[in-house]
Amino acid sequence: MSVSRQSTRRSFLQGVAAAGSAAILSPSMNRALGYQSPNERPIFATIGLRNQGWEITGKSFKFADFAALADVDANVLGANVEKAEKAQKKKPDGFKDYREILDRKDIDAVMIATPDHWHTKIAVEAMLAGKDVYCEKPLTLTIAEGKLIEKVVKETGRVFQVGTMQRTESDQRFLQAVALVKHGRIGTVQKVTCGIDGMEASPVIPVVPVPQGLDWEFWLGPAPKVDYRALPQPREGYGGGVPLFS
Repeated sequence: MSVSRQSTRRSFLQGVAAAGSAAILSPSMNRALGYQSPNERPIFATIGLRNQGWEITGKSFKFADFAALADVDANVLGANVEKAEKAQKKKPDGFKDYREILDRKDIDAVMIATPDHWHTKIAVEAMLAGKDVYCEKPLTLTIAEGKLIEKVVKETGRVFQVGTMQRTESDQRFLQAVALVKHGRIGTVQKVTCGIDGMEASPVIPVVPVPQGLDWEFWLGPAPKVDYRALPQPREGYGGGVPLFS
């Protein structure tokens, strides 16, 4: 990769962190950052492909090419590799082990959408491998993990962004609302009302055999070793809200 191309890609990724991923999903943002040719598009990879992982990947084809995808569930990985190939007309490589992505020199940035207990380890390793990072929330499980990520960001100088609902959404509604308030377009704000939905109680979830194609030991990774349990609802589960690499 040429120095000029590295600089252009770097500027693009810095724009992501500054403006939020919602803003970069518009064609005008690509033009503003100097992307006139498909050859100038940054090369991405996604780690964790179920639910939110594919959601952010699907929205990112507008501004990036995906060279690789990773997931510990072979079924989820295969299905998403096929979807990505249809979306970008080029088949990305698929890996069970995310470290194979980090070893790649052609990948500029990774998007992390695994369950929460994997976020810190993958994010730190990605930055140390020279990748910029977009990681889904919640970023960490502990304050100490957050401080570690902050330390590595400063030491490596990598671009790092945390995905947050109503802040990094593609339709930009909330960015527009914030701009209206900041610029006084709605007058002086007198009152803010927030609504928070309640949570459902979790039922007893039975232990069942690990589904074929899922590497449960790898899914658990740094988390305590526990049995695999069947989930009656897809949004219930361990970390990240789903039973697989989310």
